[in-house]
Amino acid sequence: MIFKNVLFILVVFLTFTFCDSSSNIVGSNEDVEINNVSFIVDTTYLMNSQLYAKGRVTNLGTKSTESPWYVEAQFYTDSTYKLKLGGDYTEIGVPLDPYQSTFWTLIFSTSTVDVNEYPNFRVSDFRAIYKN
Repeated sequence: MIFKNVLFILVVFLTFTFCDSSSNIVGSNEDVEINNVSFIVDTTYLMNSQLYAKGRVTNLGTKSTESPWYVEAQFYTDSTYKLKLGGDYTEIGVPLDPYQSTFWTLIFSTSTVDVNEYPNFRVSDFRAIYKN
């Protein structure tokens, strides 16, 4: 009984000790986040064993973005956002002046998980970044 309690405490300790606080990041922690942007997901679909998400990003700031910059997000199995499949990012090749918008498309596939099992997937944890 004591062994089970000690084992439980050790597992809990290790889980919290090695938990990555940046788990929502697709790219590097070194990337520079662009503030004051808004993301809208227009559509998501599954095609040819790939998950697609398409939408718009709007610059709500007072400064223009500089090209190139990137949009990234995480893909989850469903609306509970409990099981993460992975992430993707895409380069945005145009600068955005304040209150301008542009379109983005993210695509996720993997050889380790059959994404066809997750037609109700969701996308979240968006970031706009400059890559370092």
